[in-house]
Amino acid sequence: MRYRVLLILLIVACFIPGYVLAQQAVTGQINWVEGYISAFGTGTATPSGNRVKDQMAAMRVAEVMAQRALLETVKDVRIDSNTKVVNMILKEDVISSRIEGTIRGAQVVKRELKWENDVPVATVEMRVCVSNNVGGCNTGKSLISALDISHKNEPTIAPPERFDVPGGVPVKDAGTTKPKGIVYDSSKPVTGLILDLEGRFFERQLLPVVITVGEGNKHVTVYSVKTVKPKVIRNYGVVRYADNIEQAKKNSYIGGNAIIIPVSDITKENLILISPEGARLIKETTMHGNDYLSDAKVVISAN
Repeated sequence: MRYRVLLILLIVACFIPGYVLAQQAVTGQINWVEGYISAFGTGTATPSGNRVKDQMAAMRVAEVMAQRALLETVKDVRIDSNTKVVNMILKEDVISSRIEGTIRGAQVVKRELKWENDVPVATVEMRVCVSNNVGGCNTGKSLISALDISHKNEPTIAPPERFDVPGGVPVKDAGTTKPKGIVYDSSKPVTGLILDLEGRFFERQLLPVVITVGEGNKHVTVYSVKTVKPKVIRNYGVVRYADNIEQAKKNSYIGGNAIIIPVSDITKENLILISPEGARLIKETTMHGNDYLSDAKVVISAN
């Protein structure tokens, strides 16, 4: 079962007459901002004298190679600080089957064909959505739904104590003034959260964990996969990404009054650390039925 996707694709290509697999490196990329994974494939066909047949053969090879590159890129997607997609493929046959179905249903976004004398050279770009509700993705299948991460536990490195659980570890008192660097309109309900990395490197992933410092200088969890409603995870995921604050604010999903909180640090385990003051404000602004965290209205901004 493991890696059967790649094997099936290569077997199909190698045993149909006229197919020629173009030699190429894996050409795929993860677009965290737009929410998709894309890959290119190139293929040719041995000239048969029938240009229509040769064109179709080359295009099919290009699709196979794009699927191969897509698989290799998908396997490298980080789920959390401990796990990549490849770890789940190796561990669970059902995940391998779902990934196979997702790649077979990948969206073809571009096809190109050129002729070098009598040899057709086809190029295909294919795309897999990270989640079902992001711009430009309409395949009906997504990586998140294939992985079924709505039931996934937090990574073991996430602090077990939570700041938002009644009776849990309380967050340090930050006083009554708005902390420096935190921006939002306090006269209106907060509609979402933007975490400003301020230039810090963070390895992007599907299930980030946000922490703060609680009583006794112990780390407590502010936000994780366990904060979000399972239905929301299946459709939207847990987080969105932006390359800058202005881009983050334009994300319609988080509404027009998102609270911007600067990130204090990224731990060696790739956890996002925010100040106790920021955590306190998140807690306050998600009370009284306005829990934007459970709806995953969270954007992580690179700077």
